[in-house]
Amino acid sequence: MGVSPMSSENSQDRSQSDNPSETKSGAPADKRDNVHRDPVFYYSREHRLNRASPMVLSMNDEKSQRPGLVSRLFGTKANVLVFGTIAFVFAVIMLTNRFAGVDKSIKFGGNTLALAIVKEEGVSILEIKKTMPKSGETYIGAVDIAVSPVLSNVKGGEAGKGPPEFTGRVVFNPMDYETYKVSLPFEGSDFLVMFKTDTEQKSFRVKAKP
Repeated sequence: MGVSPMSSENSQDRSQSDNPSETKSGAPADKRDNVHRDPVFYYSREHRLNRASPMVLSMNDEKSQRPGLVSRLFGTKANVLVFGTIAFVFAVIMLTNRFAGVDKSIKFGGNTLALAIVKEEGVSILEIKKTMPKSGETYIGAVDIAVSPVLSNVKGGEAGKGPPEFTGRVVFNPMDYETYKVSLPFEGSDFLVMFKTDTEQKSFRVKAKP
């Protein structure tokens, strides 16, 4: 019994349709075509900055740097004013401590003397605090003292008289610390104090404490 050509073609078409691994062109199908793929995003910093505002561009400028300490301190008038005020107050405090009534430390006879002019009950008093060094030779014995006020404004008729002078004596003992108080018979804010022994003589200027 013979087979018609039409039946042969239908049989071939069914054979191709039953084989899913082949495409219509006869090539094998790629299995990766059926795999789910996540979308891939690409980031471009240059592209983003090209569309940014001028403020964002200035913030992201690689060449721009943070201001230094000097720029932060003096960048505005308010900062300059505050810094100048602090410096002025600090300078006033330093000058006040230096010239107005702080204890004046000196060396005499190997000892350290802290001198100050203080007022007690309206009387000017020369205060001497002596400290002996831990080692070395120091003077022990009588010390003559002469104190006179410094006159800033001297009139013509009083130029030959000179300032009043007070003289006294204290004794340095072999003690680590000693304090002497000498009452002065005159007032003033600025004094010249002289210490004298047989081998040494020194003069110092001392301002009264306010």
